[in-house]
Amino acid sequence: MEPAISFLEALNFFQRKPIGPANSPEYAAAFCQHLIGSASADAASIWQIDREEQLHLIYSSDIPQDRVKDITLRLGEGISGAAALSRKPVWIDNAQNHSFHDSRVDTRFGKRTHAMISAPILFEDRLFGVVNILNFHSDRMFPREWKEWLCALAVMYGAALAKAGKCIPYQSPLKKGIKREEPPTAFSGGKTVIVGISPAMQEVLRLCLIAGETNIPVLLYGETGTGKELAARRIHEASPSARGPFLTVNCAALSESLLESELFGHVKGAFTGATTHRLGKFAAASGGTLFLDEIGEMSPACQAKILRVLEEKKVTPLGSDKPQAFDTRVITATNKNLTDMMIEKKFREDLFYRLCGIEITMPPLRERIEDVELLAIHFLNKSSTLRGKTPRPYPLRLSPEALDLFKAYPWPGNVRQLEQALSSAAALCGGSIILPANLPAWLRMGVISGLKGQIGYTIAGPSPDSQPGPVINNRFLKEEQQSRYLEALEATQYRGTGRWNVSAAARRLNMPRETLVYHLKKLGLFR
Repeated sequence: MEPAISFLEALNFFQRKPIGPANSPEYAAAFCQHLIGSASADAASIWQIDREEQLHLIYSSDIPQDRVKDITLRLGEGISGAAALSRKPVWIDNAQNHSFHDSRVDTRFGKRTHAMISAPILFEDRLFGVVNILNFHSDRMFPREWKEWLCALAVMYGAALAKAGKCIPYQSPLKKGIKREEPPTAFSGGKTVIVGISPAMQEVLRLCLIAGETNIPVLLYGETGTGKELAARRIHEASPSARGPFLTVNCAALSESLLESELFGHVKGAFTGATTHRLGKFAAASGGTLFLDEIGEMSPACQAKILRVLEEKKVTPLGSDKPQAFDTRVITATNKNLTDMMIEKKFREDLFYRLCGIEITMPPLRERIEDVELLAIHFLNKSSTLRGKTPRPYPLRLSPEALDLFKAYPWPGNVRQLEQALSSAAALCGGSIILPANLPAWLRMGVISGLKGQIGYTIAGPSPDSQPGPVINNRFLKEEQQSRYLEALEATQYRGTGRWNVSAAARRLNMPRETLVYHLKKLGLFR
């Protein structure tokens, strides 16, 4: 069957007599089976997004229906998560070699995904979930045309869901009142999202899920702002103790005496100001996880006490002689090189070997630039409302020029600094598209000063003798602006005349008409 004919056959699904309401599992199953026949796919699946922005597998043609209920993904995780977060289709020819691919489902059900297309189910800017088509044979790839065709079919499916009024109802066993006896898996529960499609972050996620299946101590390395606490939470949520507490202590923020009181607790009258009994974090986190951040800042005396507590699994509150037993998993993090500190006798070697059961290194943001766009989308979605103002009618997005600046900046403060920059830009942006002028001055000036010493950098334009390199120049920005403006003008032109509707184009670009006319004149596109 020719690809175009197969697409028309897929469109016929929405013209036929419906098989139940669009928000029913029967409709989802029929739609997937129709996609398999039209696209010559081995399998198809539908994931639904819930209010907590988790994707639940509603139907998969190659997985028994009674086994899909506890399978979830976060936005930004895996191919389906990347398509949902970016609201753009993802086409890959070999999932096994692709950084997007999250192999947990393949591993669990003995599959080996090769070709795959994931498209967001959208209608009127509302995201319902994603639809996937998959092939498990290395010699069968989907034509690239199916990337856009699956998008069109997903929009029609979204329209059917919108008309039905509700998404396919998802109910966990807990909501049904059924007591769930088995421990939660890496597919279920939790709200922590690790956004990243780079190989480095996919490896971090893989190690987090492996660590979650054990009770071994974990030591997280990474610069400030790389997301060490986020990784610790993800490990906790993937562990059998996920329903227990997750408590954190910043060892660098407390003096030695306060840190001991915080970790071990104290009894009334133990010291001046101890007016009540206080349970320490080791005991309070029993049945869950205790995260000790900046463990390298702990004093030698406190290190010795922590070592004894970890060995005995008992803690004695300050001012008491009665030890308390606890069952707490300990995850630690540091931005220092503990090996060097051990050589310098600043960190106990025996404590290090007690803490470093599994070591995970969080990569700095400058080493995973491919994650910047997805992270920006994730943080802008969180900043969709401004303090003291009404919610925005449309989600914020970065303009191509602003995104180029974000990718060129070195981000010494890593993901935390990126989030701060986006929060600032969101506050200054008057429309729905963040422009370079909305970005903090330190970011714009940092890009310029950082590129001045690099080969190929120029403000006015590249010189004939320049070599390829990271370039942010006026000519590049003008070409990007011109392309964006022409696309909006052509999309809104008067039918049958070929004339531009400048007012409609300005609305599409979310800017005043006078501003668009000014830019078009500067680019030589308007008299």
